[in-house]
Amino acid sequence: MAFARAKSAQIPDIAREYVLRVDFDLLEDDGCTWVSSRFMRGPRRPEHGEVVYLLDENGNGCVGTVERVEGWYLCVQPDWATWTGGRRPSGVRAV
Repeated sequence: MAFARAKSAQIPDIAREYVLRVDFDLLEDDGCTWVSSRFMRGPRRPEHGEVVYLLDENGNGCVGTVERVEGWYLCVQPDWATWTGGRRPSGVRAV
């Protein structure tokens, strides 16, 4: 059985998708959230510049970009324009 594979200029090829659990109320002053990658399974963890999906315990989330990697920790900058779910976390400026 052959599978169809479509190419799109709007949807980039993604080698791996990352979903990271976060607490959006614990944002740093610069707007980044620090996430541990210590127990991530898979061939590798996200690297600087990669896009990840951030998800909280209530199912709210958004896309984010890995800004820094320090040991097992990733500093991820949320893209609030992609927010899905209820109200944005406290302390987040309007987009």
